[in-house]
Amino acid sequence: MTFETFEFKPFIQKALKEIGFNQPTEVQQRLIPLIQKNKSVVGQSQTGTGKTHTFLLPLMDRIDPEKNEVQVVITAPSRELATQIYQAAKQIADYSEPIIRVTNFVGGTDKKRQIERLKHQQPHIVVGTPGRILDLLNEQVLQIHTAQAFVVDEADMTLDMGFLAEVDQIASRLPEKLQILVFSATIPEKLRPFLKKYMENPIIEEIKPKAVISETIDNWLISTKGRKSEQQIYQ
Repeated sequence: MTFETFEFKPFIQKALKEIGFNQPTEVQQRLIPLIQKNKSVVGQSQTGTGKTHTFLLPLMDRIDPEKNEVQVVITAPSRELATQIYQAAKQIADYSEPIIRVTNFVGGTDKKRQIERLKHQQPHIVVGTPGRILDLLNEQVLQIHTAQAFVVDEADMTLDMGFLAEVDQIASRLPEKLQILVFSATIPEKLRPFLKKYMENPIIEEIKPKAVISETIDNWLISTKGRKSEQQIYQ
C-alpha cells in the first residue's frame, strides 16, 4: 500500500513526497480509511507508530481554506508534544493554496498577541495544550463552535498530568455533531467516563508494537553498583 491509495488532495501528495513518506505505517493503514469515513475512533498505539500523520492527513484533506473558521481542534498534554504536532501540520499546510492556517497555542507564549490575532482571524487548525486553549475560549476570542473534528492526543498522559478536566471543558464547547479521535498508549479505567460521555459507539483499534528484541532472548539486569565503569562482566 502507498499513500496514493487514500486519494488525498494533490497538495498533500506533494508534501508527502517532499517529506519522503512513501509507505503508510500499520496504524495509518488501519485508521486513515476510518477517519476518512468520518468515524469516531479510539486508537491505542505507542509513540513512534506514525499516529500524528494518521489523524493529520485525513483531517487536513477535508479543510476548506476559504472559510475563516476553526475546523479542527487538537490537544496534547505538553508544550513539546503540541509543538511537534504543529510542526508536522505546518509542514503539510505550507503546500496548500490558499494556505491552511495552523496555530499552536501553548503556555509560555505571548497570550496578548494571540488574543489580538484571533480578533482578526481564526486558524483553520488549532493545536495546543488544554490549559492555553481553554484560556482563549474563556477570553471569548477563540471560536471552536465551527469545528468538525476534535483530536485528543496522548489521552492517558493527559489524564496522568491532570488536564482531563480542561479537555472536558473544551469538548463541551464543541458542536454535538463532531468527529472525535482519541489516541492513547493505554486506556486507563479513569479515562472511560470521558470516552463514554463524548463518544457514541466509537471504533476502538489497538495497534500492538512490534517486538524489537526476539521473544526467545532472555534479558538480564546486572547491578554494577560499586564497580568501576570500565569493568566488564562476562557470564
